[in-house]
Amino acid sequence: MRAVLLGILLIISCSSGCLEVPIESCEDTDCFPFNNELLNDLLSNPNSLDVLLLASENSKLRVKSSTTYETETQMGEIHWNVAKDDEQNLRSIAMRFSLGTSSIDTEVIEGTETTNIRLGNVWYEGRDAIPDYMDPFYEIAQQATEDPDGFWPSFGFDTTSISNLEWTITHDVQSLEQVASAQNDTHSIILVLKGMPPELIGVELYGNDDSAFVLSIEKGDDVQLALQSDLPKAAIEFDIEDPVELSDGSTIWAGYVPSGFTSEVNPADLTFHVIESEATIVEFNLADLSSNQTDEHGDWAQLQVVLTGQGINHVQQVGFAIAIGGRQDCNRGIRTSDREVIIEAAEETSHL
Repeated sequence: MRAVLLGILLIISCSSGCLEVPIESCEDTDCFPFNNELLNDLLSNPNSLDVLLLASENSKLRVKSSTTYETETQMGEIHWNVAKDDEQNLRSIAMRFSLGTSSIDTEVIEGTETTNIRLGNVWYEGRDAIPDYMDPFYEIAQQATEDPDGFWPSFGFDTTSISNLEWTITHDVQSLEQVASAQNDTHSIILVLKGMPPELIGVELYGNDDSAFVLSIEKGDDVQLALQSDLPKAAIEFDIEDPVELSDGSTIWAGYVPSGFTSEVNPADLTFHVIESEATIVEFNLADLSSNQTDEHGDWAQLQVVLTGQGINHVQQVGFAIAIGGRQDCNRGIRTSDREVIIEAAEETSHL
């Protein structure tokens, strides 16, 4: 009898000492788990999934979205991954787009001293000499407002459109995670909530037409950003037009930096080569600004760099000329944003 009584006391003691989250019905969103009514009340709030509000309240935030769609002949996918760490002044914007067998996969991680750029699986050091940190979520929102037809992350989702459904809700007490599922006429819908009070951190919509939209949110220490060092510098490129032969026997090559080109390049990092039979016969460094080289045959080539904010209004009568419509800053190198670059090369013989 004493042993039985002791066993009962142990069971009672264990039960009373366990920490449990209330599972009874509640009138407040602080309860766990949600019932159908409480979840729909949360979804009826337009701010229940406001990325800008999350960005203002969290110093570390990552938002990922994936959109799958079908064209007449092939499937397409667009993936965005945007993250920030205000404490380290780091941000990351990654995008992967695929359509059929073609794809683009890029990422830019920016700090206050350098940037990392990923093209596919290869990383480079970016060419922003002095990066200016800005919250990426606010910057994207501003750019999307200015150019609503542009290509921007699909982080907006109106939860009020699904606030009147019948949900099946499961929960895990240890992780404070809840998963709700429902269907409407066009989609199967899955929601993920976490924490106390519960917050919406995931939305998945799967259409009857094989389309899909998935959005997920990470906060706090789950967000990790870091810059790599000792990376090769990213290449810069602009097109050169077909050469033009002048009456004096010289030839001019010219090209324009595309609109919106914003790379910053130290002049000493730029070297121009005159190539014959796959071999460099003349080489110029942009930092020299002006240089003349003559080979053993007496053929010559000359580099002349002109920096101006007014554009190009005359042709340089030199062997090899580069005219840059921009400004030179001794601390930041050459910034070619919204300015044109013309490369002109002249020769006296045909073997340049």
